[in-house]
Amino acid sequence: MDEKERIGQEMKVEQSEIEVTVFMQNSRIEGKLHLPSGGRLTDYMALAERQFVPVTDAKIYLVPSNELLYSVSFLSLNKDFIVFIFPKENQIN
Repeated sequence: MDEKERIGQEMKVEQSEIEVTVFMQNSRIEGKLHLPSGGRLTDYMALAERQFVPVTDAKIYLVPSNELLYSVSFLSLNKDFIVFIFPKENQIN
């Protein structure tokens, strides 16, 4: 392993993946958010240095019709436009 690979390995942060639902003004987004292992969604969202939230395997629906607009492998959301966000595991059907 060369020096560059060694430094890259040392800088990697263990992450956990959670499924989230995000509501914006006129859309609902369902996808996966990657948090540092053991991290909480509320702590992650409160980080001032993170203006954008990366979401993978995202599906974007129009609200209120629930029409699927887009399905993308990666999406970067500006926190200023998020109305609310929650883990899908907390969702009550």
